[in-house]
Amino acid sequence: MELEVNDIIDNLAEHNELRITDQRRKIIELLIENRGQHMSAEEIHHLAKKKEQPVALPTIYRTMGILEKKGVISKNDFGGGAAKYELSLGNHHHLICENCGKIIEVSGLLPADLEQRLLAEQGFQSKEQRLKIYGYCRECINKPKKSWPGTQ
Repeated sequence: MELEVNDIIDNLAEHNELRITDQRRKIIELLIENRGQHMSAEEIHHLAKKKEQPVALPTIYRTMGILEKKGVISKNDFGGGAAKYELSLGNHHHLICENCGKIIEVSGLLPADLEQRLLAEQGFQSKEQRLKIYGYCRECINKPKKSWPGTQ
């Protein structure tokens, strides 16, 4: 795992012209170790403290802004107030359960040639493609609706 993390960080630094400080390394390591998770800055802060590698919360916010501008991470708003961050792993999409808050990552929902079609039809070049679909996960669909928040 350590070798993989170092390879990923070295690759990010090289391809994104990103200086990797000790603090940035700690943050990126946490993001790599928690791939597939959508974490707030506060959750990253908590994980760093738990691993006895504390990083100040303002440093995390600054670093997340830099990493987002460089395209290393994606910032998502799934509602609930706090932005959630994840490593940018190509175009993938999110199914968001409005009952329990579960976020399910999926890919392949949009046609592979969407960017080319947009450019040809609309003269529009996409930077990234994200789709958020709100609804109810399998577990919540199978629960009685009266157990859902806001229902009697």
